[in-house]
Amino acid sequence: MKKALLTALSALPLLCHLPYLFTAWSNSRLDSWDWVFFILTIPAAWYAADKERSGNTDYSALAGLIPMLILTILTPFHQVNALGIASAMLVIFCAVWLIWSWQIACRMLPAAVILLLGTPSSSYFLSLSLGSPVWAAWGVKFLLAGICFFWIWCNKKFDLRMNRGTVIFLAALSGSALLLWHSREIYFEGKSFIPSFTPHAGEFWGRSITPDENTRRFFAASEVEQFRYTGENSDIFVLAVQCGGNIHEIHPASHCLRTGQWMVYSEKIIFLTNDFAVTEIDAEKGESRFLVWVWYSGKDFSTPGFLGFRRHFTPGETYHTYQISVPVVDDDVEKSRNILKKFIRSLNGEMPK
Repeated sequence: MKKALLTALSALPLLCHLPYLFTAWSNSRLDSWDWVFFILTIPAAWYAADKERSGNTDYSALAGLIPMLILTILTPFHQVNALGIASAMLVIFCAVWLIWSWQIACRMLPAAVILLLGTPSSSYFLSLSLGSPVWAAWGVKFLLAGICFFWIWCNKKFDLRMNRGTVIFLAALSGSALLLWHSREIYFEGKSFIPSFTPHAGEFWGRSITPDENTRRFFAASEVEQFRYTGENSDIFVLAVQCGGNIHEIHPASHCLRTGQWMVYSEKIIFLTNDFAVTEIDAEKGESRFLVWVWYSGKDFSTPGFLGFRRHFTPGETYHTYQISVPVVDDDVEKSRNILKKFIRSLNGEMPK
């Protein structure tokens, strides 16, 4: 009974994140089905632990428990809710390891993976990694949950065991690879660039476009403006959003395109100067092909990627996100890129040098 009570107490950090989880499930199409994995964790954990003998306390679990506890407690400071929630989930797993032994924790590992599949923004990470629309990412997540149930069955049937050193090494390797892969997007901080879109910018002439009802509804808590500029053999579209307090209104541009059934050919970071970069997206739908440049700015920084923006976001402060797009004609991406370079350098505002 004492062990069961201590295990239940280890769920308190995750319970503290419930308000954010409910908000994510309610407001974000990316995360709207993630609650299912919390439900699936219950039968998975019950079946994995059924008829297993409790072992001795394993204090080596503190090497994982303490850092995870610190990460989830410090969520208000690092402002990465997905990291705080995933850490809270791992607090439970490490507590099981500490209290019930590695033997039980090893059996519970597939259930822990299922729970981690419910981490907010995990669908976005998966769709970005696979270059797929959100429904495909959800499909992969449910497939992984099915594999985890099969993993539990194999553990029961064949008495399989995983060495804890192997699990720790693979987890550290995966985490390091993920951070390295997204390091430029997460950690690059350029100078702030918040341009004003005047009727005349260099050789380009523009006008404001009234956002349609769907756009206003999508950015209900934000201020949104749209512009169209024309120049010699160019037609440029601008979406400028002053972000409100709801982070779930601001989605990665490539994800919105994939959700809208656009084919994304490439997505990469382009450095215009040492202190300013944009994310460049080459996407096509039907007969329309566009090159899109995206960046996010606060009063003291700019970042080309959503992950970097998410790392900085604090409700109540002022942030801006910009999407500037131009058609790709005759598959000439370089020509479209040069048009965007010329346009962005002609905008009013202190362009980073």
